[in-house]
Amino acid sequence: MQIFRSFVLKRAIVELKSIAARFRESLRGAANRLRLPFRRAGDVRLSVRRGRDAAVRFAENLAGRLKAMDEERKARYKRQAVSLLVIGCIAGGTAAATAAAAKWGYVARDGRAVRPSFIINTSSTGAILEKAGVSLAKDDLVQARTESSGNIDVTVKTAKHVKVEADGKTQPVLLHYGDTVSDALQKAGVAVGENDAVNVLRMAKVWDGMTIKVLRKYTVSVTADGKTVRSPVWEGSVSSALQQLSVALGPEDSPDVNPDAAVAEGMSIKVSRVTYRDVTATEPIPFQTVTQKDSTLAAGKKSVKTDGQNGVKTVVSRQKLSDGKVVQSTVVKTEITKQPVSRVVAVGTKRIRSASAAARADGTLIDRNGRPVRYKKLLRGRCTAYYAGTTTATGLPAAYGRVAVNPNVIPYGTRLYICSPDGRLVYGYAVAADTGGAAMSNAILADLYYPSYEQCVRVGSRTMNVYLLG
Repeated sequence: MQIFRSFVLKRAIVELKSIAARFRESLRGAANRLRLPFRRAGDVRLSVRRGRDAAVRFAENLAGRLKAMDEERKARYKRQAVSLLVIGCIAGGTAAATAAAAKWGYVARDGRAVRPSFIINTSSTGAILEKAGVSLAKDDLVQARTESSGNIDVTVKTAKHVKVEADGKTQPVLLHYGDTVSDALQKAGVAVGENDAVNVLRMAKVWDGMTIKVLRKYTVSVTADGKTVRSPVWEGSVSSALQQLSVALGPEDSPDVNPDAAVAEGMSIKVSRVTYRDVTATEPIPFQTVTQKDSTLAAGKKSVKTDGQNGVKTVVSRQKLSDGKVVQSTVVKTEITKQPVSRVVAVGTKRIRSASAAARADGTLIDRNGRPVRYKKLLRGRCTAYYAGTTTATGLPAAYGRVAVNPNVIPYGTRLYICSPDGRLVYGYAVAADTGGAAMSNAILADLYYPSYEQCVRVGSRTMNVYLLG
């Protein structure tokens, strides 16, 4: 019994080794003809090894059972064992041939195989993915490649939603597994200059939800404190550019560009420095003129009793300067350091009466100032006053002391002295220079010129002495 068991086992092993050798040759030829990848040929070899091991286990089990059997039953089981071995070998060969001739499918997601290769009976990508147990998300990329042998490779790349921020804009970009930051920038149409910066490495792989930021550098000119600096700065506001160039702003310093404005290539920025200073100056205070009546002076006479003197005022002004130029000045303190002295003028009010002219042997009269005056003739008559007119009949300008007469009675050019008989009203010295209707009709002796209407009203019409001087 032991000898038979050993014989059957040895015979089964020899047969299986022979079949396995033929399988390997068949598989190698089929793989070469079908150009199967190493992984698929390996799958077939694995199936053959498993079939061989199963046949050996069956043979060992059968040998164990033969121990307790009689000769007739042993002979029958020998025949069955040989038949089963032959059938197993035929079935194994058939399976190997079938495996070599089948169409295979291979599915990979994001660079990794979803499952080992499997036999397919369809060319539908969707059916192949379903058989592999692969579900797709929105925007995933599916690529299928059919080989000349009929095998199909299906590659799934997961969608990556990325944002690209550049030049003040944010662009959403759809990418997939394996794409890089450079791919995202190119797809967004964003060019990166040699001085620009990106917040992640350009060769880095993108991930879903990634934000890529491009920082620009611009060359600007900044003028401050009498110097101009031209330098590149990172994008941002004017205030940020000044900070990058170490240009500090005082509380009232101001750039000529809005500090919140965005910098741009070639921008010029001028910073105005604001300072303050106190300036002390003196100003004159004009004196005033005061008049005082003086009864010791003849009426109409004036005399300066006190000379006027200007005062002095000290003024402190706070000046606001922008880059050294005064743009505003405010008075903060005023002090009178010298008081002005008023000018005092005395105005005479004393009236001197002229003596009533009376024919005297020496032919003189006394004027208002007490001086003796020689006259040739005395005429007494009614006199009036006027103020209108600009030019006299003799062509002289109308003025006080030029009176209108009848030239037939008092020739033009005659020097006169006129006063009331009682001496209270003194017209004074005059010249016959004008005429009028009343004088020509001898209704009046003379018409006396005054500069104002009020004076004419005060004189009115009255009897006056008219002295014709020699």
